[in-house]
Amino acid sequence: MAQAKAIAKFWITTTDLLDHVLKHEKQIQLTEPTKDVLIVHRLVSDLFCRYVQLCRNLERCYDQTLQVQKRAVIQQLLEAGHARMLELRTKLQEIELSEFVYVDGTLQEQHLIPDDVLAVRPCYIPAKRPHELQSLLDARKLPPFIVTGSDSEDASSSDDSDQEEKKSTEETVSLGKGIHRPVVQRNRRKERLRAALNLITAHEKARQARVRQTNFRLHPDRYYPKPIDEEIVDVPYEFFYRPGQFMLYPVKRTVYNWDFRMKKKDVVHFAYYSPPGWEEQAVPVTTVPFPDAMEVALKQQAEEENAAEIAQAEAAKRLEEAIELMKLNRAAAKIQRYWQKYKAVKAQRKQRYDRSKFLGLFDDYEPNFGNVLDVEKVRSERRDRKPEFDRTFVAAIADEKARILRTRGHALLEDITDFVRAWYREWYDETLAFDVIPEPFQGGTVLIVRGETLTPMEYLELERQKRLDKLKTADQKKKEADVKKAAKEREQTQKREEKERLKEMAREKRAREKKEGKTYDFTEPEFMSNAYLTLEETLVRYRRDWSFVNELDNLYDLPIMEWITLDKFAEVHQELHGEVHELLKAERELLQMALCKDERMKYKPPKPKKPPRVKGAKGKKRKEPIDPTAALSAESIINELVEHRVLKTYRKRTFEDFIGDFNYAAFERRNRLEQDPPPGMGEVRTILQSYLYGMGPIFAPKPKSICLVGPPGYGKTLLLEAICNETGSALFDLSVETCGPIEPNNMTYFLQLVLRAARLLQPSVIAIESVQRAFCKKVPPADQPLDPTKLGKHLFQVIVKQLKPEDKVLLVGTCDQPWLAKVGPLKKCFDKILLLPRPDYGTTVLLWRYALRCFPTAPRDMDVSALAKVTIGYSPGQILQCVREVLNIRRRMQFGRKPLEVGELLDHFLTGSSAGPQYPITDKEYEKFVKWHRKVDKLAKQRAKLVRERKLLAEQMQAKAAGAKK
Repeated sequence: MAQAKAIAKFWITTTDLLDHVLKHEKQIQLTEPTKDVLIVHRLVSDLFCRYVQLCRNLERCYDQTLQVQKRAVIQQLLEAGHARMLELRTKLQEIELSEFVYVDGTLQEQHLIPDDVLAVRPCYIPAKRPHELQSLLDARKLPPFIVTGSDSEDASSSDDSDQEEKKSTEETVSLGKGIHRPVVQRNRRKERLRAALNLITAHEKARQARVRQTNFRLHPDRYYPKPIDEEIVDVPYEFFYRPGQFMLYPVKRTVYNWDFRMKKKDVVHFAYYSPPGWEEQAVPVTTVPFPDAMEVALKQQAEEENAAEIAQAEAAKRLEEAIELMKLNRAAAKIQRYWQKYKAVKAQRKQRYDRSKFLGLFDDYEPNFGNVLDVEKVRSERRDRKPEFDRTFVAAIADEKARILRTRGHALLEDITDFVRAWYREWYDETLAFDVIPEPFQGGTVLIVRGETLTPMEYLELERQKRLDKLKTADQKKKEADVKKAAKEREQTQKREEKERLKEMAREKRAREKKEGKTYDFTEPEFMSNAYLTLEETLVRYRRDWSFVNELDNLYDLPIMEWITLDKFAEVHQELHGEVHELLKAERELLQMALCKDERMKYKPPKPKKPPRVKGAKGKKRKEPIDPTAALSAESIINELVEHRVLKTYRKRTFEDFIGDFNYAAFERRNRLEQDPPPGMGEVRTILQSYLYGMGPIFAPKPKSICLVGPPGYGKTLLLEAICNETGSALFDLSVETCGPIEPNNMTYFLQLVLRAARLLQPSVIAIESVQRAFCKKVPPADQPLDPTKLGKHLFQVIVKQLKPEDKVLLVGTCDQPWLAKVGPLKKCFDKILLLPRPDYGTTVLLWRYALRCFPTAPRDMDVSALAKVTIGYSPGQILQCVREVLNIRRRMQFGRKPLEVGELLDHFLTGSSAGPQYPITDKEYEKFVKWHRKVDKLAKQRAKLVRERKLLAEQMQAKAAGAKK
């Protein structure tokens, strides 16, 4: 109950924030048109940051709201808020002419940090599939998504060699037709564990042997076996053998149950062992003769000698006890000395901590992760209750509809029929005719009740006009037709002239903007979008409808039954109209037949009207494409794709595994110094996460396809797997190797099968590794048997073009040699082409720290700043591989006597690698990626043109200033 009240209060606060944001946007719309790009950027970025905060609050409200009717309102607000936020982000990209935008000035004004405006995964993602489809996927054994030669072990891979978990699976490799050879995949993790266990066991046995040898050398009297005084008679033993083991030496294997180091061992009464077939026998009683004087003397002498020996043994024992007590006293003193020293150091640290805290040198905040986990657990439990409330709401709707039909159904039927019959009577009294009842697709009897049909007076006027038209001559009819034709032509001419005038105005506006600069008007549709109007209308409607509801009192989130009653009453009324339509239509036909009989006229039954056909955008009839997979069931589709090895599993990656820092100086360099700074690798995460809002149950704009371009080792495969994992998508692999066995004639059917399965299992991701091979200009000889271009020929027409905005399907491609592909077809297939930036100093430092942190025994205080400065430009894959190869098991065992040095990591790049020295990608090689990206990306091309113009203008200004000095 307390949680429900807290959520209600938070929702009230969110509505106030929404009202404040809308008022702020209205004030911005009153701003005068301006050409200053910096002012426009500041205003748009201010709105963008406010909408980010608003959407986060709406996401939390949607996630924790159980009341179904209010959740529908929040969902509508959330969809409009996401659409508006993405529109503002797109506007910022158009202003900055880059996919990477920076709003540092607004962050300073609103006292925010960069994390407050980053795109994060909403709480309602990933969306859950239906249980039947998910069970179909779980029942199949899917192959892993591992691409040979890709950068799957690069860019901030969180799977270290000691943390990888790969299951031992048996795969089949086809040899010809119908022949399959089983291939057992090596379980390298078990092999590494077995080798480590053998190594530890060998070291432990050697240590025990060294200890035993030392004990025998220093204390022979204590550890060597002593001779047994009395003879052992009838020592029991047993023979044994191990089945299946050959004997190395022809000896008798015997297990003795006698310990030769222990004196006078009772074999019979041994507690843990009873020899097989052993029977205890009673000791016979014999009479002992009385000893004589000699025997008594010898016995006394033996007792005296024994007493002397006992005295010597007791003295030796007391000496040993004294030595042991002295050792214990020394140990206790040493422990006390170290404990006092530890307490002193601890008190000194406490004193230093209190002094620094008093001086304000640091914040004493200590995060309590236990509370965070408890809060998340409570939220998860509340989130899991939403299906229960949905079922209760549906049951309430069904019960209310049944109640209305039971209590009010008959009365409603009578009201409808009485009203229509009165309408018949009215028409007959005024016109002596009966109007035709509209068809159901036109509205049916509902139009009669609303009064939206033809009135009797209008009917009489039409009949009079028809009679007058019959009296007109041919010349009059021709003249009227000419007048109508002339009016129609004049109207078309006006429309054509208006269209040409608008085109001319747009042409003049573009020329003026090119010459003088673009003028930004905040009242134009590009700033006032439908999303803003939807937010405003929804908020007004919510406050009007919910004004009488006290949300703080509805602690159990019960539905509001008054609204359900009104909605179901209208629905029942509409259904009853459809049921009585045929009855009233038959009554009208009977009345019309009787009227014709009375008037002695020929009865003409009315012609049935057909619903209009759906037409395309240009007025043509829409031709539905033929789906050859329509007859297949979901199970058969999934089975076929599993046989073709298209459906695959992927590793559990997240965007946090993609290590990268931000470019903190980009805002000043771009907006104040008019430079073009390179983005940071950490900004790639924000862009990709903003593309994925539409992959959840809430509708949001998203691109149909994304292409990740970058050199090998930059984390493209990692990002692809992170997209799948973050959205909970099913992965469809359409790489060249997967599509190779498919015949070119069956390629269209195969892609249609993949598209239907992707829609069926959505959210889904269709992945294409090394997509340049599908659009290559010249097929390499090694790829000619696979015919990779057959995928590129049908990809746009069958996959990309058929995707709809509401489909939770995303096409993701990776490319490491884009210049080998045809620019036109590749650009046509991908809406967004993202070039991964090169690692800068901040990213390189984070990568080295992350790579060393993967090993628990590696030093944590190692200074890697100099190493990062030297290794700027190396790919994340190279850095991680370097650390894995240097810090092997043998090197980690030497940390105690040989600390790790920075030079070892640097020397590995130069001489330590088995493949020879490793060098980072050169500026010339990366410039090839940049030039290709400018060809296919509109914003990158415009940005490059702007930079050239600024550079040329600066050179002209410098030349002019130099001429003035002379």
